[in-house]
Amino acid sequence: MTIGEAFLLAVRWIHSLAAVAWIGGSLFYLVVLRPALGRSNPVSSEMNQRVAREFRGLVDTSIFTLIITGAILAFDRLTVGSIGIAYVATLAAKVILAFWMFYLVWSQRRQVSSPGQSQEAQSPQATPLLSKLARGFSGYNAILILGVLVFLISDLLTLLFEKALVGR
Repeated sequence: MTIGEAFLLAVRWIHSLAAVAWIGGSLFYLVVLRPALGRSNPVSSEMNQRVAREFRGLVDTSIFTLIITGAILAFDRLTVGSIGIAYVATLAAKVILAFWMFYLVWSQRRQVSSPGQSQEAQSPQATPLLSKLARGFSGYNAILILGVLVFLISDLLTLLFEKALVGR
């Protein structure tokens, strides 16, 4: 293994760890921790805020890491020369979805920092099914859904790259 190959292996590993930490942490937060803390207990609300503040640091680090390592990995793959238009289009879709996730994080933080605008602060009301679905696919849920989709696209990119290498 050359130094360049070892470097790319480390970059790929760090990229994967950042993605797993963010999306895995989000899944744990939404599916396990948030329901366990509840919303009505004031102590749980304070604990929820503390957890969210700590998790925000992980998300920020993950985003920074994903951008840097993703740029290195994309440059490496795009300079191979044997990839096709399907790979480039799939990579573009992954990058667009990732940046959409980054934007959603930023917009959620803006909403939460504005008093009375938080999704969490809204009291549950009987709403039409369409409104409930829209709320389920927005905010932090949308970030998680997009993250899982980006993981799927990553596997597709690996498949396309391996196929291009065999076709050389």
